[in-house]
Amino acid sequence: VEANEGNPKSEFFIPLVADELIKSGTASFKVIPTANKWFGVTYKEDKPIVQQSISELVENGTYPANLWA
Repeated sequence: VEANEGNPKSEFFIPLVADELIKSGTASFKVIPTANKWFGVTYKEDKPIVQQSISELVENGTYPANLWA
């Protein structure tokens, strides 16, 4: 992360960090399988599309309006 902090095009590859944490015994992860579509936000232009998609999931009852309620 620190090596790329000045590069707005760089990405943080979460699986590499997760692998290091698992191998060191620092963390464990539970993977929940799903057939649903996932959404990624890499660029600021992605945000409105993801917001609309999540709003649709709330409207059709797939997601609760307050996820943490």
